[in-house]
Amino acid sequence: MSNKNKLLVSINRRRVLQLMAAMGTATMFDGYAFPNLDAEKKQQGYGPDVDMNKPEPTWEKSLTENQLKNLRVLGDIIISADETSPAAGELNIADFINEWVSAPYPVQQQDREIIITGLKWLDKEAGKQQVRRFHLLSEQKQVALFDHLAVAVKQGQAEAMQEKFFERLVYLFVGGYYTTREGMADIGYTGNVPLTKFDGPPAEVRRRLGV
Repeated sequence: MSNKNKLLVSINRRRVLQLMAAMGTATMFDGYAFPNLDAEKKQQGYGPDVDMNKPEPTWEKSLTENQLKNLRVLGDIIISADETSPAAGELNIADFINEWVSAPYPVQQQDREIIITGLKWLDKEAGKQQVRRFHLLSEQKQVALFDHLAVAVKQGQAEAMQEKFFERLVYLFVGGYYTTREGMADIGYTGNVPLTKFDGPPAEVRRRLGV
C-alpha cells in the first residue's frame, strides 16, 4: 500500500520473515497437535480428504464477505506491493485463509476461532471511530490500528487473544504468499531444477567431514 512505510515496525515483505523469526515459529504451534486425519475422519465423520490429483476442497468456504474484506486489507498491510512483486491482495491470499479456516480438522478449527475472534476485535476497535467495519476505515487508520497491535505484541503488552490473532494472521499470510509462484520468485526460491553440472560439496565441507 502507498503508506506502508508509515508502519512503526515496518511490516512488509522485506521484514515479514524476520518478524516470523522474532515471534518464534515454534511458539505459534504451541498447543497445536497435527491430527491423524485418516483415523480421525473415520471416528468423527470429517468426510473424504482432498484428492491430490484433483486438488479441490471438499468443504464449503465459510467466512463472510465482511470478514474477507477485512482480511484483504490486512493482507495488503502485512505483505504490500513493491517494485518487483504484488501485494497479498492481488494474489487473493485471503481466499486461501478462508479455505484453511473452513476445513473441518482440529488445527484449522482452532485457527478459525482465533482469526474470527481477532476480526471481530478489529471491527469493535473500528466502531470506536464511528465505523462498523475495519475495512471501512480510511487507509491511514487501518494501518495505524494494525501498527498499534503489532507494537503491543512486540513489546509484550497485547492481550493473549490479540497476540494469538496477530501471530496466526501473519503466519497464514506468509505461508500462503510464499508458496505462490510470485512469492517464491520474490525470495529467490527456484525449487528443484535440473543442473548441467554438480561439483559436489565445497572443499571446506568435505574437509570437516573427513572425506
